[in-house]
Amino acid sequence: MEQGQAGKEKTRIWTRDFTLATLAGLFSAMVFYITLTTLAMYAGRSFGTGAGLSGLVASIFILGGVAGRIFSGRYLDRVGRRRLVLIGGVLFFLISLTYLLPVGLGALLAIRLLHGVTFGIVHTALATIVVGFIPPKRRGEGIGFFSLNFVIATALGPFIGLSVIRHFSYTMLFALCAGSALLSLLFAVFIHIEKPVFTEEQLARLHARFSLRDIFETKALPLAFVIILLSLCYTGVTAFLDSYTTGLGMASVAPIFFVVYAAFILLIRPLAGKLLDRKGDNIVMLPTLLCFVCSLLLLSAAKTWPMFLFAAVLMALGYGNILNIGQAIAIKSVDVHRIGTATSTYFVFSDAGMGIGPLLMGAVCSRAGFPPMYRAEACIAAAALVLYCVLHGRFAGKVR
Repeated sequence: MEQGQAGKEKTRIWTRDFTLATLAGLFSAMVFYITLTTLAMYAGRSFGTGAGLSGLVASIFILGGVAGRIFSGRYLDRVGRRRLVLIGGVLFFLISLTYLLPVGLGALLAIRLLHGVTFGIVHTALATIVVGFIPPKRRGEGIGFFSLNFVIATALGPFIGLSVIRHFSYTMLFALCAGSALLSLLFAVFIHIEKPVFTEEQLARLHARFSLRDIFETKALPLAFVIILLSLCYTGVTAFLDSYTTGLGMASVAPIFFVVYAAFILLIRPLAGKLLDRKGDNIVMLPTLLCFVCSLLLLSAAKTWPMFLFAAVLMALGYGNILNIGQAIAIKSVDVHRIGTATSTYFVFSDAGMGIGPLLMGAVCSRAGFPPMYRAEACIAAAALVLYCVLHGRFAGKVR
């Protein structure tokens, strides 16, 4: 009986520690999305900044996140997983409190940058730690469940942030963010994180002199090259869909688009993870990439509500699955002492795509308009599909 219970525990995903890590990730992601959608408006109202500088106040957080991910990937197992996630969580909370101080524009930019660094540390550490709580044969499914914290934050964060500044004040907004950061830290405190066991050879590599391998895991690069192109394309949706639908006289479509997108991800992502674990990489990635291409093509031609909402469903089937499935594939073949670096590599490229996407797609849109921009993104996503087949797909075998 005890053996049966132990065996069940080894195959269960929703353990106490997995749940705590997921909740810690959710409340840190809430801070990210609440501030990402409100800080540009805050800068404009408080300092009279133009669109470019206001956008920088919001997006410089992502640049800090890239630096934080690189730091985490290099030092996660040198500093210690528990120690780093708690240090990052404490700093993330303390910097959240500084938004309540009366500061100038320069100080606000510095706060946003440092806040992004600490978020990158916390998220990368949690995304690495949680892998150890997932049974290897259910890794794709488990990562899919964990990454739902970002999906929920994507839907709730902007809604809560905009509602608070509409009905209350920015002071209330920043207090809410600090409270969310504190909850993330408290959940992280109670996670039981076992120290990984390394061989002497792995320890030697872990403490070797600095090299590019400390920043980038070469085995994760094929999926990282794919995700940077796809993230770049997705920013054309997050950054410009509202303007696109408003120009068509359908301003209320964009919020519903993202609600439908998030709802279908909640339904689909765990199933996609199970399919990855049982059938292998290509059976999930190829249809997923194709759905993303089709969703962008449909957006370029959309003129009615049903077309936009069907595009949201296709995007959930596509990009909604890509981020977590790609992470599961990227870390599958690396040694335990390289999981942190592989995770960091993957998300650094994803964040880079999100950072440069609005600039590149904005330039295309300003010259050609929204439909040509989405067609250009569909071509880039199709190129990512080909790149996946060349760099990984043709080598991918069935997961065992």
